[in-house]
Amino acid sequence: MDAGIKKILTDLKSRKYSPVYFLQGEEPYYIDLISGYIEANVLNDAEKGFNQVVVYGKDSSIVTILTHARRFPMMAERQVVIVKEAQDIPDLNKETGIKLLLDYLSRPVPSTVLVFCHKHKSLDKRRELGKKIDQLTVCLTTKKLYDNQLPAFVTEYAHEKKINIEDRAVQALCEFVGNDLNRLANEIDKLTVTLKTGDAISQEMVMSQVGVSKEY
Repeated sequence: MDAGIKKILTDLKSRKYSPVYFLQGEEPYYIDLISGYIEANVLNDAEKGFNQVVVYGKDSSIVTILTHARRFPMMAERQVVIVKEAQDIPDLNKETGIKLLLDYLSRPVPSTVLVFCHKHKSLDKRRELGKKIDQLTVCLTTKKLYDNQLPAFVTEYAHEKKINIEDRAVQALCEFVGNDLNRLANEIDKLTVTLKTGDAISQEMVMSQVGVSKEY
C-alpha cells in the first residue's frame, strides 16, 4: 500500500481528522477504502442520523454541497459530508463553482469532515482548483497498479485478514482477475469465508472458485 494511503488511514484510526479530503484518480479501490472508513467510523450510530450526509455529484451543485458543509453538528463534536461520484458535480469545472469551492477550502468549517470521491480521473492541473487542491485539502491521487504490483497487493490484503496465501495462488488470482482491485479484494473475501486465522488460500481453491467464475 502506498505510503500516502497508509498515512491517511493511520491518522483516521487515531481520530486525527482533517476538514476536507479530496480523493481522486484512476483507481477507485483506495477512494472507496478511505471514504468507507470515514463513513463507518468517524461518527457513532447515534450521531449519524443528524450529522452524516451522503450526496451524489450528479444531483448536487457546489452550493448545495457547501450548504451541507457549513452546517454545525447537532449533539456531536463534528459532522460528516461525503460526496460520492464527485466527478459528476455539474459546476465543479466551471469558474463559478471553482471560486465557491476555493473560498470554502481556504476557510473550511473545522467541525465538518467533507469528503470528495472523484473517481476514474483527476482534476485538471492547468486550472486553479487542480493546482491548489494539494495545498488546501488532504488530497490523494490514485493510479491503476501495474501487473507486477498486483502480487504484493494480493499478499498484503490476505495477510491483513490474517490468512496466508500460496505464491501459486497469488499468481492465479492476478491472472484470472487482472488489475481490478475491488474484484481482487472481493474474490479474496469469498475465498476466506470458510478459513480460520493462519489457514492458507491454495492454487486449487483459486482455480476451482475464481477460475470458474471467469470462465462463465
